[in-house]
Amino acid sequence: MIYMVTGGLGFIGSNYVRYLIETDQSARIVVLDALTYAGNLFNLEGYLSDENVIYPQMHKELLPVVINSSGQLADSIPNVKTKIERIKRKLKGFRLLLTDTRKVCTYVEKVFSGSSSMGLSPSRLAVVIGNIIDHYIVSELMSLSDIVVNFAAETHVDRSILNPNEFIKTDVYGTYVLLNAARKCPNLKKFVHISTDEVYGVATEKSFTETDPINPRNPYSASKAAADRLVYAYNQTYGLPVNIVRPSNNFGPYQYPEKLIPVMIIKALRNEPLPVYGDGKQIRDWLYVEDTVKAIQLVVNKAEPGEVYNIAGRNERENIEVVRRILQKLGKPKSLIKHVQDRPGHDRRYSLDDSKIRTELGFTQEGTFEEKLDYTIQWYLDNQKWWQRIIDEDKEYREFMDKWYASRS
Repeated sequence: MIYMVTGGLGFIGSNYVRYLIETDQSARIVVLDALTYAGNLFNLEGYLSDENVIYPQMHKELLPVVINSSGQLADSIPNVKTKIERIKRKLKGFRLLLTDTRKVCTYVEKVFSGSSSMGLSPSRLAVVIGNIIDHYIVSELMSLSDIVVNFAAETHVDRSILNPNEFIKTDVYGTYVLLNAARKCPNLKKFVHISTDEVYGVATEKSFTETDPINPRNPYSASKAAADRLVYAYNQTYGLPVNIVRPSNNFGPYQYPEKLIPVMIIKALRNEPLPVYGDGKQIRDWLYVEDTVKAIQLVVNKAEPGEVYNIAGRNERENIEVVRRILQKLGKPKSLIKHVQDRPGHDRRYSLDDSKIRTELGFTQEGTFEEKLDYTIQWYLDNQKWWQRIIDEDKEYREFMDKWYASRS
């Protein structure tokens, strides 16, 4: 069985890839990842070698370069330079298998089978550096795939407020490119799309079920809602065998340090102020990432096409409560908490009813939220090299954090 896992170098995607490798010995996995700021080859450290990272030539039409009336490159060119510099930095130290798009499937197959002429040992994992908006690469890889699991997305609400463009392009158009390619592959068994609880909008007294209307309130959740409904439409219109999952707030190892829990852990470790939006009483349902990937695999293996499933942690907590737990675990004073201006359109509460996936597919969890949070804190303590590399080398990360939180103080 060949899986195509888009966004497999990101937080949830890389945890899913690790889970597949460890639990399904028959699975061969093609990761397609654009190496955006949050993509990280080191998320799959221990499973990658210098022999299974493939870098196809990008097509010129994907570069956002525009010639203005004076015949000069428009202002978008710095964005291209930033992306090129980022990819070079992230690929540093890896021996790449360079090819053009037309040969990408041949190279993937060589990685899987091994190639003595290329000095390759057989591997169950092939990583292709490419973007889901690239219909050339997507079409090639889709032709190999039995199952597609789409994690690829821009995901951070704060960034979507500053720059919605990337969210619409990746989350909506990129999903369309994947669906269009999948529709042309009659042997494709399953297309699982990772949506989010945020498509429902603010929860009040009740928890949302899969049949409740969606009402996104920020550019990120709106882009995810559009993709969510597009996936469903391809099932209803074309009979594509899709499933949609809507997880609640994930946390755990390898989460990029812009989200609440890793931000607070790292800032506490560095004795820096912990920025808490408003009064900190926003409520989130926290879902441990390993539980998420187990639920997703249940959907892959057992769900009927066309079905939508919520995945809840059943761990609703106020943000301030989570922050205080982190400080307590690390032995840091509460005086590090700094309340800052709330972000625009900040949803007060998210809450899911996930009875459907538990009843129909048998999803269960073990352990408490506090135990899993403590484990996550310990992971960031034990893997400081992983996040320190981001802080030290990622200029984009530092610029975003400085710009965003400067405007909140």
